[in-house]
Amino acid sequence: MALSINPITHVISIPQADLTLVSGTLYEHDTNAFRLELKSWEDSADGMVQPKTHIHNTQVTLGGLTLARVIEIIAPYTITYEDGQYAVNLIGSNNNIADKLNLNQVSVRSNNSAGMVTITSGSGLSQEEHDQLMKALTVAKFLGLK
Repeated sequence: MALSINPITHVISIPQADLTLVSGTLYEHDTNAFRLELKSWEDSADGMVQPKTHIHNTQVTLGGLTLARVIEIIAPYTITYEDGQYAVNLIGSNNNIADKLNLNQVSVRSNNSAGMVTITSGSGLSQEEHDQLMKALTVAKFLGLK
């Protein structure tokens, strides 16, 4: 059974059978495979007339370091895993799936990794850090170190 998307409510339903059993009640969900399923649906007759489901940024190698792909589920879509008492680890991308969940008994675990954080305003310092830096610069200038 494959995922289904309700064209009226925009709920993406993921059956437990689409997940990979790790052991006991722990499953994995390959988010890149999920993204490819979403793309396939978007290319179908039903999906072509609907809003785009997600934004995808592929893996990028920068300075010998490979940054993970990013998948962002966009409005108006939400995600529901088939209800039951099991846990799902999201693998294969950084994503916002946990933010788009319709909650039920399923425990969904996101494994997003942090990268460089962009500060969009100010210096990124707290007021206390700013004050300490200014004090250190004043002392350095007074001592003739600057």
